[in-house]
Amino acid sequence: MANLQKDIVDLQDIEKIQFLQTLQSDPAKYSAYIADKSKRILSETVDTKRASFVKVSGDMARMMDMDHNSIAALNRTNDLMSTQDQIIREQSRQVGTITATKDMTRRQVEINNWYYENKRETLFILQLILLVVLTLVVVLGLTSYGYIAKDAGDYLMAFVIIIGLGTWMYRWYYTTRIRDPRYWNQRRFEADGKRPEGSGKICFGSDGITGQFDSGVGPGSVPIRAPASQAAASTSSGSSMFGSMISSLAPEAGTFGPSAAAGGPQGASTMGR
Repeated sequence: MANLQKDIVDLQDIEKIQFLQTLQSDPAKYSAYIADKSKRILSETVDTKRASFVKVSGDMARMMDMDHNSIAALNRTNDLMSTQDQIIREQSRQVGTITATKDMTRRQVEINNWYYENKRETLFILQLILLVVLTLVVVLGLTSYGYIAKDAGDYLMAFVIIIGLGTWMYRWYYTTRIRDPRYWNQRRFEADGKRPEGSGKICFGSDGITGQFDSGVGPGSVPIRAPASQAAASTSSGSSMFGSMISSLAPEAGTFGPSAAAGGPQGASTMGR
């Protein structure tokens, strides 16, 4: 088998030699063959180069188109992001404006309520003074006409004056020391703002089973405001000594003592005062 392949190669070489000798025997035919062969090689090389150039130019055009499309998409994305940021800023500004307006309106309502209640308090004091003066005038008149003894009149006028001064001092002390400086119908307590240490346990039922908070904060860690009934009882006990004469002139419930207003921060600014 190997000899057969060698013989075939040798025969091909012999044929090439014979063909070359034939061409060389005729110079014109040899020159024509060489020119045709060169022309075909040159044509194939040019076609190969042209095809490579066309391919490379096409790839470059596609790359340029892709780059152009990528830049256009990037610009579009940037425009959308800018538009979205502008919308977010505008909405944030509107939210801030609404919040500021709401806070300002709520604070203005608090101020108006404070001034209104303060004017009512002033009116109550003026009514109290008028009542005391009228009582003193009536007592003096009765004393001068002899209906009441002079000593009894003096004691009665002293009692009326003490009642008036005591009422005024109580209202002044309550507004200055006890009343909340922001909310008129709310009082301050000594425990406000204090946070006692908690045990970290809470009872889940009446069977005495207790559990542990994950945060370590137990019951009593949140300051509890005294109920309205307890607050009212603590203040009404001081005013009950002045009798029905003062209570008849007092404003409606809520201006004497605290009516535990729901919610609201403690110790705020005293703009309303």
